[in-house]
Amino acid sequence: MEMKVRPIGVYDSGIGGLTVLKVLKEKLPNESFVYFADTANLPYGNKSKAQIIDYSNNIISWFQNDIGAKLVVAACHTSSGLALEEISDNFAVPIVGTIYPLLNCILNNDFYKKIGVIATPASVAIRTHEKVIIKHGFHGQIFSIECPDFVPLIEADQLNMDALKECARNYLSIFERLQLDTLIYGCTHYPLIKSVIEEILPNGIRYIDPAEHITQEVVRLLTQNSLLNESSDQTPSRFYCSNNPELFSTKVEKLMGIYKPSIALKDVHNSSIECQENGSFKQIDAALL
Repeated sequence: MEMKVRPIGVYDSGIGGLTVLKVLKEKLPNESFVYFADTANLPYGNKSKAQIIDYSNNIISWFQNDIGAKLVVAACHTSSGLALEEISDNFAVPIVGTIYPLLNCILNNDFYKKIGVIATPASVAIRTHEKVIIKHGFHGQIFSIECPDFVPLIEADQLNMDALKECARNYLSIFERLQLDTLIYGCTHYPLIKSVIEEILPNGIRYIDPAEHITQEVVRLLTQNSLLNESSDQTPSRFYCSNNPELFSTKVEKLMGIYKPSIALKDVHNSSIECQENGSFKQIDAALL
């Protein structure tokens, strides 16, 4: 297959990466996308670094070797912060994470002086965002807090708004006192509940959603390497998950506006593939993908 028409792979532990995929599809309408949600191992935020590296390595290997992706987007801050530096050199396919694309936005704007970061426990434990931003020349203040219950609540069968608002108030109370000028959504799930978060914090705070900056970096890399798909034939996005495809399907339908999306059940940590079509599952050969 010609490199230009190969798909772009996008992955996350669950539905958070759909916030990135949505922007990618808007800005790159000629590209085809394959999305993988590692729902069997959700959430990544409470896993060890070794586990995150293992999951990420398996997913990117699958994108490169089985799907034939021309570029992979790690639409997961935990994977980006804990795994990519360790494993990126193992792959020929270019990989875009969630953290480095934020740098130009932050370093080239004098407005950002006191930044808050909300992220998963795994990311906060090693101060992923702080280390990268400060290393590259930021001289302001950065405060990170972990929000362990956000992802499980967002991924639940039914969204419990009361529990979500209570968690948000507890997590964000310290930010109210710090007089932040900026908040970074340090997990791609969090923009899905931005109305809850932004209602709690004071007016005037700027919010950074990495999706726009990730997309800019993808466009830059594709352009630089002459990999932009010039065909106007739009290929429908393909979706895979490693567990509970029925629930994942309803979330894709709601968040992406795709009526009854076809979801393939794939365990990239093993070799079996199953495909859902019209509510039923059937075994398919990986060589056909």
